[in-house]
Amino acid sequence: MLNQDDNDKLTKIGPKTPMGNLLRQYWMPAALSSELSACDSEPLRVKLLGENLIAFRDTHGQVGLVSEQCPHRGASLFFGRNEDAGLRCVYHGWKFDINGRCVDMPNEASDCPLKGRVKLLAYPCQERNGVIWAYLGPRDTPPPLPKLEWNLQLDGTTFLWRGYRACNWVQAMEGDLDSSHINFLHRTLNPDDLSTVPGVPLPGYATAGIQLLQNGGLPRLEAVDTEVGVLHTSVRHLDEGHEYHRIHPFMLPFHTMVGGGTNEKEVSFNGKLWVPMDDEQTLILEWQFRPGKPWTDEEIALLKKVRFPYGFMAPTSQAGSGWRSPANLKNDYFIDRSLQKNKLFSGILSNPLQDSAMQESMGPIVDRTREHLGPADIVIIKVRRRLLKAASDLQEFGIVPPSVDHPELYFVRPVGAILPSNSDWVLMTQKRRDPQE
Repeated sequence: MLNQDDNDKLTKIGPKTPMGNLLRQYWMPAALSSELSACDSEPLRVKLLGENLIAFRDTHGQVGLVSEQCPHRGASLFFGRNEDAGLRCVYHGWKFDINGRCVDMPNEASDCPLKGRVKLLAYPCQERNGVIWAYLGPRDTPPPLPKLEWNLQLDGTTFLWRGYRACNWVQAMEGDLDSSHINFLHRTLNPDDLSTVPGVPLPGYATAGIQLLQNGGLPRLEAVDTEVGVLHTSVRHLDEGHEYHRIHPFMLPFHTMVGGGTNEKEVSFNGKLWVPMDDEQTLILEWQFRPGKPWTDEEIALLKKVRFPYGFMAPTSQAGSGWRSPANLKNDYFIDRSLQKNKLFSGILSNPLQDSAMQESMGPIVDRTREHLGPADIVIIKVRRRLLKAASDLQEFGIVPPSVDHPELYFVRPVGAILPSNSDWVLMTQKRRDPQE
């Protein structure tokens, strides 16, 4: 368990908090490119690290991310006019470019001393392959974007999902660090039935890995520190001489990956970014990457039906609204007790909703002083320590994590592997985890 002080340090991400300062060292997804689909389109509300922001795509196709409040009188720029390479406040007509410069004050005389001096808070953005990245940190020149393999491809081998949790980012993220819950929360009652949605089988690429999970018993968990975070494996016994490893990289500050497939010739990788909107809300950018084999429309439709059987709520003007599921805490995630008795251990359709139910039911910020952690929680303990140490090192000594300035550290893959019992899994899977660019 953590004491209250460490729990606060881990979960509070506002300006000038230790964890907030650490998160601001990194690029983070602010929106999907599809959410700002056209030049001079309507502004988009964004909430990151407790800040209310507005994203807009200007006349030239460039993306700006600025404070929601106009620096003149504080009116919301969400109501602004996106026109002529700038966002214009409709209250008095002041206009700001993507860098936050006030380029027009039509309600003031030409000799007004404010002209050329007023600046709106603006954060640098870069757009790469469907993701709009924002840097909210202290550097005048931001660090390079991380070299995430899934975000570097232009050939249809990657597609993106979105998600939302009404809880703190760490407790949401810890679901991906917890390999032992798979034997329970995501279990089908019939081991030969690999469907989580009635009538919809799981895609073929996942079948072998799911069968090994269903039949392999409780895992043995091991973890090692890396330059970029923590590498961990869940090991399941197969027979007298072999074990099944699911090897997952965690990369600072909020990147998780899930390994599973053992076929080296046809592999698919999945991962998530757990992005704090504020202390009690999290946006999830999830990606699916299959190198060398673009996804077909039919495959994408099937994956979406399996993972998001209820689709998403109709977007409103509020930040992150289109990332939310109709199944939520208010309606108990549409739990089906008959399904729970006869087919699914949880009675809740789809892995993301099962995870949501558990993570959000803990409350907005779980009280970790009341936990009773065991050996099965070794990865969660190690990642918490890594995050707290990185935040403390930055706060007390100005030590910036090495991953900030070395984008190549993010070019890794999760893997599944059948290995001899008690082998050196880190060494034996290194080539598969570290692909050549």
